[in-house]
Amino acid sequence: MMDGNGNDGNAAANSPAAPSEVMAGLIVDELIRCGTREAVVCPGSRSAPLARALLSAERAGRLRLHVRPDERSAGFLALGLAAATGTVTPVVVTSGTAVANLLPAMVEATYSGVPLMALTADRPASYRGTGANQTIVQDRLFADASVCEVDVDGTTPVSDSGAAALRARIDRIVAAALATGRGGAVHLNVRLVEPLVPDEERLPDLPAGRGDGPWTELCHLNGGRAGHRAVAKLDVSRKTLVIAGSGAPDVPELAQVPTIAEPNAPAPETPVHPLAAATFGRDDCRPEQIVVLGRPTLHRGIARLLADPRIDVTVVADGDDYPDVSANARRVVAGIDVVGECGDEWLEICEAASELAAAAVRDVVSAHEPLTGLHVAAAVADSLRTGEQLVLGASNPVRDASWAGLPFPGVDVHAGRGAAGIDGTVATAIGIALARDRAHADEIRPPRTIALMGDLTFLHDAGALLIGPGEPRPESLTIVVANDSGGGIFETLEAGAPALRGSFERIFGTPQAVDIAALCDAYGVEHQEVADLRDLLAVLHPDTDVDGIRVVEVATSRAGRRELHDELARKAALG
Repeated sequence: MMDGNGNDGNAAANSPAAPSEVMAGLIVDELIRCGTREAVVCPGSRSAPLARALLSAERAGRLRLHVRPDERSAGFLALGLAAATGTVTPVVVTSGTAVANLLPAMVEATYSGVPLMALTADRPASYRGTGANQTIVQDRLFADASVCEVDVDGTTPVSDSGAAALRARIDRIVAAALATGRGGAVHLNVRLVEPLVPDEERLPDLPAGRGDGPWTELCHLNGGRAGHRAVAKLDVSRKTLVIAGSGAPDVPELAQVPTIAEPNAPAPETPVHPLAAATFGRDDCRPEQIVVLGRPTLHRGIARLLADPRIDVTVVADGDDYPDVSANARRVVAGIDVVGECGDEWLEICEAASELAAAAVRDVVSAHEPLTGLHVAAAVADSLRTGEQLVLGASNPVRDASWAGLPFPGVDVHAGRGAAGIDGTVATAIGIALARDRAHADEIRPPRTIALMGDLTFLHDAGALLIGPGEPRPESLTIVVANDSGGGIFETLEAGAPALRGSFERIFGTPQAVDIAALCDAYGVEHQEVADLRDLLAVLHPDTDVDGIRVVEVATSRAGRRELHDELARKAALG
């Protein structure tokens, strides 16, 4: 037998512990055996057995626990931890609307392939339809926002055979979350019955697990199926371009091929600036074939290339959820077998187009007044060093970072491109920073984490700054807020056209005048305001010390953003 700390014991077959205690202890123990090392919990009554089991595991040194009162923020914190560690990270909430608050994080995790687990406490099935408090139909709440949903009845005593079945079920859920190509968020809904806490402080005796590992060894994960991988032969002596989007794998065979990579893709060995896509639309510069890795989501010029029927498009993917928005892909394969070498003339065209685009960004940034989010992104990019990590908010920041030259070798970049929402970005950054700190716990000064986001993204998730006094806190997280007082992304979209400005500001610009310094002060978070690029570069210098979390606010302008984009497009086009 095994006690609640995961140690072997000699418990009697008929444990005095309540079913809810045993069920919670088994779930937590098996998750740890499957690799879970971080967990997030929100306070609640029905979820008390799960919370107590996680706390016991932390006290035994088996995982690290994070407590948050806001379920939406907690979900994104767990997402950040899961994204950074690559392990299943549960977020525990009580029944009712608490569960519904996890939906945004679950959507993002599933579409990003991040192994987030919603571990939700539920009422007994008999409570439904009786008017019982805090009782909703929650076991199917994430049917379209998860890769696996499991409902477990924890209202009856757990036998040894029942414990074995539960452990095996947990292993299957973990396998679903981590599966190559189809992994993502999972939902484990647990029906719990009173008593939810013991009469005195004690740990339940648990039916034993198997050795030190999971009940079922998950040997197949990330291995592929031998003999079932469709590999395409690619002759790169033809004019070939690689587009690497969110979640792109590292394919060494394509290292010599010119590659346009989004910021959170692996840094290519032969990079091409994304603004060069306009040049590749010309007849004399058009690629003959494109290989798509991951999911491109950022640039319309690239979308036009992928939709061009004159270009042979090959998508590298695993599973049936592959990117082909324009239905122009000729084939979807699991791997590439490269033959031939890239021609010198094609390499020269790609290099020239890329250099022209990069020069256009430098020229526009140096000449454009006033300060914009692109200026801020360029300063952030200049401050990054090998070993550091960057978290990018949706809308303009991730696009600005792409134009500023990211990805860089040696810099880990996270951008929530699964569903590309602005919600939860602060919490996600905190989770990613916490995971990086833990991975470098023996170092005097762990690598920095920098997050870049707009003002609306920051304000949407400012509640994530609420971290209890006893909770783990990031050691070095800088949140850069490009504050243009509203939704700058819309300035460049169709709704921001000059002919429509009369209806623009209120429903698209959505101006705000929040005192971010006062907001940070209320949460006890350091705040710095900078007015120009020189000061920003000084504040972001790698030698500056950051103790915990700080927010660096940069006043920027939305005015002229549309014209800036137009100027970039003109200057970046070859010829």
